[in-house]
Amino acid sequence: MAQSADYGLGEFPFPRGWFAVANGSEIGGTPTTARYFGAEVVIFRGEDGQAVMLEAYCPHMGTHLGRSRSSYIVASGQHVEAGGIRCPFHGWRFGPDGRCNDIPYFDGPIPERARLRSWPVQERYGLVFCWNDPEGQGPDFDLPEFPEWDDPQWMRWPGLEHLGDLPCHPIEIFDNNSDWAHLMYTHGGVVRFYENEVDGHCYRQRESMVGHAQGIGDSFGAERLLSTVNSYVGPGLNAARFLEANAAQLIAVTPIEDGSARLWQCAMIRRPDGTSDDQAQEALLNFNRNMAKGLGHDDGEIWAHKRAAIQILQLPTDGPFRQARTWYSQFFNPRSKAAEILERVEGLHYVRGVPAFSEMAAE
Repeated sequence: MAQSADYGLGEFPFPRGWFAVANGSEIGGTPTTARYFGAEVVIFRGEDGQAVMLEAYCPHMGTHLGRSRSSYIVASGQHVEAGGIRCPFHGWRFGPDGRCNDIPYFDGPIPERARLRSWPVQERYGLVFCWNDPEGQGPDFDLPEFPEWDDPQWMRWPGLEHLGDLPCHPIEIFDNNSDWAHLMYTHGGVVRFYENEVDGHCYRQRESMVGHAQGIGDSFGAERLLSTVNSYVGPGLNAARFLEANAAQLIAVTPIEDGSARLWQCAMIRRPDGTSDDQAQEALLNFNRNMAKGLGHDDGEIWAHKRAAIQILQLPTDGPFRQARTWYSQFFNPRSKAAEILERVEGLHYVRGVPAFSEMAAE
Protein backbone atom coordinates (compact mmCIF):
# COMPACT_ATOMS: atom_id res chain seq x y z
CA MET A 1 0.00 0.00 0.00
CA ALA A 2 1.69 3.19 -1.21
CA GLN A 3 1.75 6.04 1.30
CA SER A 4 1.98 9.82 1.04
CA ALA A 5 5.77 9.77 1.45
CA ASP A 6 6.09 7.36 -1.49
CA TYR A 7 4.48 9.96 -3.74
CA GLY A 8 6.72 12.71 -2.34
CA LEU A 9 3.69 14.75 -1.34
CA GLY A 10 5.18 16.57 1.63
CA GLU A 11 5.75 16.60 5.36
CA PHE A 12 2.46 15.12 6.57
CA PRO A 13 0.85 11.70 5.95
CA PHE A 14 -2.67 13.15 6.04
CA PRO A 15 -3.75 16.37 4.35
CA ARG A 16 -5.35 19.59 5.46
CA GLY A 17 -8.95 20.05 4.38
CA TRP A 18 -12.64 19.34 4.80
CA PHE A 19 -13.75 15.71 4.59
CA ALA A 20 -17.10 13.92 4.73
CA VAL A 21 -17.43 11.53 7.66
CA ALA A 22 -21.13 10.61 7.92
CA ASN A 23 -24.71 11.33 6.98
CA GLY A 24 -26.39 13.59 9.49
CA SER A 25 -29.28 11.13 9.81
CA GLU A 26 -26.86 8.46 11.06
CA ILE A 27 -25.51 10.53 13.96
CA GLY A 28 -27.39 10.60 17.25
CA GLY A 29 -26.95 10.13 20.97
CA THR A 30 -25.38 6.71 20.48
CA PRO A 31 -21.78 7.11 19.30
CA THR A 32 -20.92 5.97 15.79
CA THR A 33 -17.46 4.48 15.47
CA ALA A 34 -15.24 4.88 12.43
CA ARG A 35 -11.63 5.06 11.36
CA TYR A 36 -10.24 8.11 9.60
CA PHE A 37 -6.77 9.66 9.30
CA GLY A 38 -5.19 6.56 10.82
CA ALA A 39 -7.19 6.92 14.03
CA GLU A 40 -10.23 5.35 15.67
CA VAL A 41 -12.89 8.03 16.16
CA VAL A 42 -16.33 8.40 17.69
CA ILE A 43 -18.97 10.64 16.16
CA PHE A 44 -22.07 11.56 18.16
CA ARG A 45 -24.66 14.27 18.62
CA GLY A 46 -24.60 16.14 21.93
CA GLU A 47 -27.64 17.31 23.85
CA ASP A 48 -27.36 20.66 22.06
CA GLY A 49 -27.83 18.86 18.72
CA GLN A 50 -24.29 19.55 17.51
CA ALA A 51 -22.31 16.72 15.91
CA VAL A 52 -18.95 15.99 17.54
CA MET A 53 -15.98 13.92 16.37
CA LEU A 54 -13.30 12.83 18.84
CA GLU A 55 -10.42 10.42 19.07
CA ALA A 56 -11.88 7.16 20.40
CA TYR A 57 -9.43 5.99 23.10
CA CYS A 58 -9.64 7.36 26.64
CA PRO A 59 -6.19 8.60 27.78
CA HIS A 60 -6.82 7.19 31.30
CA MET A 61 -6.55 3.47 30.50
CA GLY A 62 -7.10 3.20 26.75
CA THR A 63 -10.81 2.33 26.74
CA HIS A 64 -12.62 2.71 23.42
CA LEU A 65 -15.34 5.27 24.06
CA GLY A 66 -17.76 3.81 21.52
CA ARG A 67 -17.34 0.05 21.92
CA SER A 68 -19.41 -0.68 25.01
CA ARG A 69 -23.11 -1.48 25.17
CA SER A 70 -23.36 -3.14 28.60
CA SER A 71 -21.43 -0.71 30.85
CA TYR A 72 -23.55 0.97 33.53
CA ILE A 73 -22.58 4.37 32.12
CA VAL A 74 -24.11 3.33 28.80
CA ALA A 75 -27.12 1.40 30.13
CA SER A 76 -28.11 4.24 32.48
CA GLY A 77 -28.14 6.85 29.71
CA GLN A 78 -25.05 8.76 30.84
CA HIS A 79 -22.85 7.89 27.89
CA VAL A 80 -23.49 11.12 25.95
CA GLU A 81 -24.36 14.12 28.13
CA ALA A 82 -23.82 17.87 28.30
CA GLY A 83 -22.46 17.98 24.76
CA GLY A 84 -19.74 15.44 25.60
CA ILE A 85 -19.13 11.74 26.06
CA ARG A 86 -18.27 9.68 29.13
CA CYS A 87 -15.83 6.81 29.11
CA PRO A 88 -17.80 3.58 29.71
CA PHE A 89 -15.02 2.26 32.01
CA HIS A 90 -14.56 4.98 34.67
CA GLY A 91 -16.94 7.76 33.65
CA TRP A 92 -14.44 10.41 32.63
CA ARG A 93 -16.29 12.96 30.51
CA PHE A 94 -14.79 14.67 27.46
CA GLY A 95 -16.27 17.80 25.90
CA PRO A 96 -16.54 18.69 22.20
CA ASP A 97 -13.08 20.24 22.40
CA GLY A 98 -11.63 16.90 23.54
CA ARG A 99 -10.73 18.11 27.03
CA CYS A 100 -11.80 16.08 30.04
CA ASN A 101 -14.18 18.26 32.04
CA ASP A 102 -15.38 15.84 34.72
CA ILE A 103 -13.97 12.87 36.62
CA PRO A 104 -16.82 11.74 38.89
CA TYR A 105 -14.65 10.18 41.62
CA PHE A 106 -11.94 12.87 41.72
CA ASP A 107 -12.22 16.37 43.22
CA GLY A 108 -9.13 18.17 42.04
CA PRO A 109 -7.36 19.65 39.03
CA ILE A 110 -7.87 17.54 35.92
CA PRO A 111 -4.54 16.51 34.37
CA GLU A 112 -3.57 18.43 31.24
CA ARG A 113 -2.95 15.14 29.43
CA ALA A 114 -6.59 14.14 29.98
CA ARG A 115 -7.65 15.20 26.53
CA LEU A 116 -8.54 13.68 23.18
CA ARG A 117 -7.90 14.90 19.70
CA SER A 118 -10.95 16.71 18.38
CA TRP A 119 -11.91 17.78 14.87
CA PRO A 120 -13.93 20.89 13.97
CA VAL A 121 -17.25 19.69 12.55
CA GLN A 122 -19.83 21.28 10.27
CA GLU A 123 -23.15 19.78 9.28
CA ARG A 124 -24.53 21.01 5.96
CA TYR A 125 -26.66 19.58 3.17
CA GLY A 126 -27.65 16.70 5.46
CA LEU A 127 -24.00 15.61 5.73
CA VAL A 128 -21.36 15.74 8.47
CA PHE A 129 -17.94 17.12 7.58
CA CYS A 130 -14.79 17.43 9.65
CA TRP A 131 -11.78 19.70 9.25
CA ASN A 132 -8.46 17.89 9.44
CA ASP A 133 -5.23 19.84 9.88
CA PRO A 134 -1.90 18.24 10.83
CA GLU A 135 -0.75 21.64 12.13
CA GLY A 136 -3.77 21.89 14.42
CA GLN A 137 -5.03 25.15 12.92
CA GLY A 138 -8.58 26.09 12.00
CA PRO A 139 -10.04 26.12 8.48
CA ASP A 140 -8.47 28.41 5.90
CA PHE A 141 -11.14 27.71 3.28
CA ASP A 142 -14.84 26.90 3.31
CA LEU A 143 -16.91 23.90 2.33
CA PRO A 144 -18.14 23.86 -1.29
CA GLU A 145 -21.38 25.73 -1.82
CA PHE A 146 -24.51 23.99 -3.08
CA PRO A 147 -27.21 26.67 -3.45
CA GLU A 148 -29.35 24.01 -5.16
CA TRP A 149 -29.98 22.51 -1.71
CA ASP A 150 -32.26 25.43 -0.78
CA ASP A 151 -33.85 25.83 -4.20
CA PRO A 152 -37.41 24.42 -4.16
CA GLN A 153 -37.07 23.48 -7.84
CA TRP A 154 -34.31 21.02 -6.97
CA MET A 155 -34.69 17.59 -5.44
CA ARG A 156 -32.24 17.05 -2.62
CA TRP A 157 -29.89 14.10 -2.55
CA PRO A 158 -30.90 11.25 -0.22
CA GLY A 159 -27.49 11.30 1.49
CA LEU A 160 -23.98 10.02 0.97
CA GLU A 161 -23.78 6.62 -0.67
CA HIS A 162 -20.78 4.60 0.48
CA LEU A 163 -19.19 3.22 -2.68
CA GLY A 164 -16.32 1.38 -1.05
CA ASP A 165 -13.15 1.50 1.02
CA LEU A 166 -10.35 1.47 -1.52
CA PRO A 167 -6.83 0.06 -0.96
CA CYS A 168 -5.22 2.97 -2.77
CA HIS A 169 -3.99 6.42 -1.83
CA PRO A 170 -6.59 9.18 -2.39
CA ILE A 171 -4.28 10.78 -4.96
CA GLU A 172 -5.09 7.90 -7.32
CA ILE A 173 -8.75 8.92 -7.14
CA PHE A 174 -7.91 12.60 -7.52
CA ASP A 175 -5.97 11.81 -10.71
CA ASN A 176 -9.33 11.29 -12.45
CA ASN A 177 -9.90 15.04 -12.42
CA SER A 178 -7.02 15.46 -14.87
CA ASP A 179 -7.74 12.34 -16.91
CA TRP A 180 -9.63 13.30 -20.04
CA ALA A 181 -8.75 10.04 -21.83
CA HIS A 182 -10.42 7.76 -19.28
CA LEU A 183 -13.73 9.51 -20.02
CA MET A 184 -13.57 7.79 -23.40
CA TYR A 185 -12.01 4.42 -22.64
CA THR A 186 -13.54 3.76 -19.21
CA HIS A 187 -16.88 5.58 -19.55
CA GLY A 188 -17.54 5.43 -23.30
CA GLY A 189 -17.78 9.12 -24.11
CA VAL A 190 -16.16 11.15 -26.88
CA VAL A 191 -14.53 14.25 -25.43
CA ARG A 192 -15.02 17.37 -27.55
CA PHE A 193 -13.74 20.11 -25.20
CA TYR A 194 -11.54 19.93 -22.12
CA GLU A 195 -9.47 22.01 -19.69
CA ASN A 196 -8.25 22.09 -16.10
CA GLU A 197 -7.63 25.05 -13.82
CA VAL A 198 -5.56 25.52 -10.67
CA ASP A 199 -7.09 28.27 -8.53
CA GLY A 200 -5.82 28.42 -4.95
CA HIS A 201 -7.48 25.67 -2.91
CA CYS A 202 -9.63 24.65 -5.91
CA TYR A 203 -8.74 22.35 -8.81
CA ARG A 204 -11.30 22.48 -11.62
CA GLN A 205 -12.12 20.25 -14.54
CA ARG A 206 -14.35 21.43 -17.39
CA GLU A 207 -15.31 19.06 -20.16
CA SER A 208 -17.95 18.39 -22.79
CA MET A 209 -18.49 15.10 -24.54
CA VAL A 210 -21.00 13.00 -26.40
CA GLY A 211 -21.79 9.40 -25.56
CA HIS A 212 -23.05 7.25 -22.74
CA ALA A 213 -20.62 8.25 -20.01
CA GLN A 214 -21.97 7.10 -16.63
CA GLY A 215 -25.32 6.43 -18.23
CA ILE A 216 -26.25 10.10 -18.54
CA GLY A 217 -26.39 9.83 -22.31
CA ASP A 218 -29.07 7.17 -22.00
CA SER A 219 -31.45 9.83 -20.69
CA PHE A 220 -30.35 12.82 -22.75
CA GLY A 221 -29.44 11.27 -26.09
CA ALA A 222 -26.23 9.58 -27.11
CA GLU A 223 -25.33 12.32 -29.59
CA ARG A 224 -26.13 15.28 -27.37
CA LEU A 225 -23.26 17.31 -25.93
CA LEU A 226 -23.06 16.82 -22.17
CA SER A 227 -20.98 19.28 -20.17
CA THR A 228 -19.55 18.91 -16.69
CA VAL A 229 -17.85 21.52 -14.52
CA ASN A 230 -16.40 20.20 -11.30
CA SER A 231 -14.06 21.46 -8.64
CA TYR A 232 -12.04 19.79 -5.94
CA VAL A 233 -12.36 22.12 -2.95
CA GLY A 234 -9.32 20.97 -1.04
CA PRO A 235 -8.22 17.35 -1.37
CA GLY A 236 -11.38 15.66 -0.09
CA LEU A 237 -14.49 17.12 -1.73
CA ASN A 238 -15.33 17.35 -5.42
CA ALA A 239 -18.37 19.46 -6.31
CA ALA A 240 -19.67 18.75 -9.82
CA ARG A 241 -22.38 20.28 -12.01
CA PHE A 242 -23.82 18.50 -15.04
CA LEU A 243 -25.03 21.46 -17.06
CA GLU A 244 -27.44 19.99 -19.62
CA ALA A 245 -28.64 17.34 -17.16
CA ASN A 246 -29.48 19.99 -14.54
CA ALA A 247 -27.76 17.98 -11.83
CA ALA A 248 -25.22 18.49 -9.06
CA GLN A 249 -23.02 15.89 -7.40
CA LEU A 250 -20.68 15.69 -4.42
CA ILE A 251 -17.85 13.16 -4.54
CA ALA A 252 -16.16 12.69 -1.17
CA VAL A 253 -12.82 10.98 -0.59
CA THR A 254 -11.81 10.53 3.05
CA PRO A 255 -8.48 8.98 4.12
CA ILE A 256 -8.76 5.89 6.33
CA GLU A 257 -5.11 4.95 6.67
CA ASP A 258 -2.14 6.55 4.95
CA GLY A 259 -2.70 4.80 1.64
CA SER A 260 -6.42 3.92 1.72
CA ALA A 261 -9.62 5.90 1.33
CA ARG A 262 -13.40 5.81 1.72
CA LEU A 263 -15.31 6.83 -1.40
CA TRP A 264 -18.82 8.33 -1.31
CA GLN A 265 -21.15 10.16 -3.65
CA CYS A 266 -24.52 11.86 -3.64
CA ALA A 267 -26.38 13.79 -6.33
CA MET A 268 -29.40 16.01 -6.70
CA ILE A 269 -31.34 17.08 -9.77
CA ARG A 270 -33.60 19.88 -10.86
CA ARG A 271 -37.11 18.49 -10.91
CA PRO A 272 -37.99 17.55 -14.50
CA ASP A 273 -40.87 19.54 -15.97
CA GLY A 274 -44.25 17.85 -16.11
CA THR A 275 -43.41 14.98 -13.75
CA SER A 276 -45.43 13.62 -10.87
CA ASP A 277 -43.86 13.28 -7.44
CA ASP A 278 -43.25 9.59 -8.01
CA GLN A 279 -41.72 10.19 -11.44
CA ALA A 280 -39.46 12.94 -10.11
CA GLN A 281 -38.31 10.74 -7.24
CA GLU A 282 -37.54 7.92 -9.65
CA ALA A 283 -35.54 10.33 -11.82
CA LEU A 284 -33.51 11.36 -8.76
CA LEU A 285 -32.85 7.76 -7.76
CA ASN A 286 -31.97 6.79 -11.33
CA PHE A 287 -29.44 9.61 -11.62
CA ASN A 288 -27.82 8.54 -8.36
CA ARG A 289 -27.70 4.94 -9.57
CA ASN A 290 -25.92 6.08 -12.72
CA MET A 291 -23.44 8.18 -10.74
CA ALA A 292 -22.76 5.31 -8.35
CA LYS A 293 -22.18 2.91 -11.23
CA GLY A 294 -19.78 5.19 -13.06
CA LEU A 295 -17.77 6.13 -9.98
CA GLY A 296 -18.10 3.12 -7.72
CA HIS A 297 -18.16 0.31 -10.27
CA ASP A 298 -16.43 1.47 -13.45
CA ASP A 299 -13.75 3.60 -11.78
CA GLY A 300 -13.85 1.80 -8.43
CA GLU A 301 -13.04 -1.57 -9.95
CA ILE A 302 -9.88 -0.09 -11.45
CA TRP A 303 -8.83 1.76 -8.28
CA ALA A 304 -9.36 -1.37 -6.17
CA HIS A 305 -6.95 -3.46 -8.24
CA LYS A 306 -4.40 -1.09 -9.74
CA ARG A 307 -0.76 -0.81 -8.76
CA ALA A 308 0.18 2.52 -7.22
CA ALA A 309 1.15 5.07 -9.88
CA ILE A 310 4.03 6.57 -7.93
CA GLN A 311 5.31 8.06 -11.16
CA ILE A 312 2.98 8.40 -14.11
CA LEU A 313 4.43 7.57 -17.54
CA GLN A 314 3.22 10.90 -18.87
CA LEU A 315 2.38 11.32 -22.55
CA PRO A 316 2.21 14.70 -24.30
CA THR A 317 -1.48 14.04 -24.96
CA ASP A 318 -2.33 13.04 -21.37
CA GLY A 319 -4.04 15.42 -19.01
CA PRO A 320 -1.98 17.64 -16.65
CA PHE A 321 -1.29 14.98 -14.02
CA ARG A 322 1.98 16.54 -12.85
CA GLN A 323 0.52 20.00 -12.36
CA ALA A 324 -2.50 18.50 -10.60
CA ARG A 325 -0.37 16.47 -8.19
CA THR A 326 1.69 19.57 -7.44
CA TRP A 327 -1.55 21.40 -6.55
CA TYR A 328 -2.59 18.43 -4.41
CA SER A 329 0.71 18.45 -2.51
CA GLN A 330 0.02 21.85 -0.92
CA PHE A 331 -2.32 20.16 1.57
CA PHE A 332 0.41 17.77 2.78
CA ASN A 333 2.76 20.62 3.66
CA PRO A 334 2.64 23.51 6.12
CA ARG A 335 0.16 26.05 4.84
CA SER A 336 2.98 28.61 4.84
CA LYS A 337 4.35 26.77 1.76
CA ALA A 338 1.08 26.85 -0.21
CA ALA A 339 1.79 30.06 -2.14
CA GLU A 340 5.20 28.80 -3.27
CA ILE A 341 3.70 25.51 -4.44
CA LEU A 342 0.81 27.18 -6.26
CA GLU A 343 3.06 29.67 -8.02
CA ARG A 344 4.43 26.82 -10.14
CA VAL A 345 1.07 25.61 -11.45
CA GLU A 346 -1.58 28.33 -11.04
CA GLY A 347 -3.81 28.96 -14.05
CA LEU A 348 -5.39 27.06 -16.94
CA HIS A 349 -4.03 23.80 -18.36
CA TYR A 350 -5.00 22.28 -21.70
CA VAL A 351 -4.60 18.97 -23.49
CA ARG A 352 -2.73 18.82 -26.79
CA GLY A 353 -5.16 18.25 -29.63
CA VAL A 354 -8.33 18.80 -27.56
CA PRO A 355 -10.12 22.17 -27.89
CA ALA A 356 -10.39 24.18 -24.69
CA PHE A 357 -13.72 24.19 -22.90
CA SER A 358 -13.92 27.96 -23.43
CA GLU A 359 -14.01 27.34 -27.20
CA MET A 360 -17.28 25.45 -26.92
CA ALA A 361 -19.36 28.65 -27.04
CA ALA A 362 -17.84 29.54 -30.40
CA GLU A 363 -19.29 26.46 -32.08
